[in-house]
Amino acid sequence: MNYIQKNFHDLFNAANELNCTYQKPAQCPHCGICCDPLILGSTFISPFTAKPPQFVFLIFQCTACKKLFTATYEVTNGKSHICCMTPFKPSAFSDELIEKISPRFIEVYNQALRAKDNKDLNLAAIGYRSALEILIKDYAINELNEPPEKVIKLKLFEAISNYLPENMLSTADVVRILGNDHTHYERKYPELDFNLLQKYMDIFINLVQTKLLIANPPVSR
Repeated sequence: MNYIQKNFHDLFNAANELNCTYQKPAQCPHCGICCDPLILGSTFISPFTAKPPQFVFLIFQCTACKKLFTATYEVTNGKSHICCMTPFKPSAFSDELIEKISPRFIEVYNQALRAKDNKDLNLAAIGYRSALEILIKDYAINELNEPPEKVIKLKLFEAISNYLPENMLSTADVVRILGNDHTHYERKYPELDFNLLQKYMDIFINLVQTKLLIANPPVSR
């Protein structure tokens, strides 16, 4: 799901708690088209104690398919996050070329994406690290024709060093290190949030897709 940063103050001339940014969905959960949806309805609920949290409910209309969808936000101490959206469309990844060499990567990565959708970010981070190892080792075995008995025994750090080109090493290492960090009792990099891990995971997958497309052109000279 893509988002646009907006401010509740543009919708409500209300309490200071609502003078904060929120993530406006920029992709329709019905048709999947990216857009700046219309806001057809908006309301907020404040507790009788006048203390946070407050809740904001927005009704959107897709500018492409014209269908309606909603988002509920919790606002606390000048910050907001989406509690739920309807309809809910879970994240899913698919790629024909990657699935040919590593179907298990598709399975594990989609499990991690579902954990991310449920805000279980520690589990998602661990899943990303596991999916990374599966993809690299399957790539080595099925694309580089390395012997499986050799590849299977390698640690992830060794597999990255042995089978990835220079321009992919740092990206894979970020996913490996931050994914490992979420398994430890005391994290070494608590200041680096999950969004950064997601960005590097996306970059790595794109690099693998690019290599597979180059190695398997649909037409030839």
